[in-house]
Amino acid sequence: MATSMRRTAMAAVLVNLTANVVLCGGAWGGEAWICAVASAVAVDEDGTVGPPELGDRERPTFFRVDPVKKELTLLAPKSRRGEVTKLHSVTEADGVTVFSGVENGRGVSLIISATGHLTLSVVSDGVVWSVFGHALPEAEATLPKE
Repeated sequence: MATSMRRTAMAAVLVNLTANVVLCGGAWGGEAWICAVASAVAVDEDGTVGPPELGDRERPTFFRVDPVKKELTLLAPKSRRGEVTKLHSVTEADGVTVFSGVENGRGVSLIISATGHLTLSVVSDGVVWSVFGHALPEAEATLPKE
């Protein structure tokens, strides 16, 4: 009888742990994030600091990160809406979620803290872009109407 009760208790603990991981959000719960870019800076190998060089494209201002699909999708500006960057890994540890990938020979690393701060780095040959901003779990975000 004691063995049966222990098994039932263990099953209850496992169900609770699983529910907490899924329901508490974060990468493992599949919760997407809506992100706003506050500032961006580029530093090249000779020490020059300035805005990231984007050619004739507008700088992204809002994006969505989906840990289940492992995608970063631009939401604004309108001219860039729908552009997708595939991410290769999602890790959650110590109160942060880390997304990383490679696109067009550039390393992409995005860190979102539990408090909603974000840091995005894009590393290429001879240049690093650092982007800072804020993130909200998608369930808490209200998207603007067009």
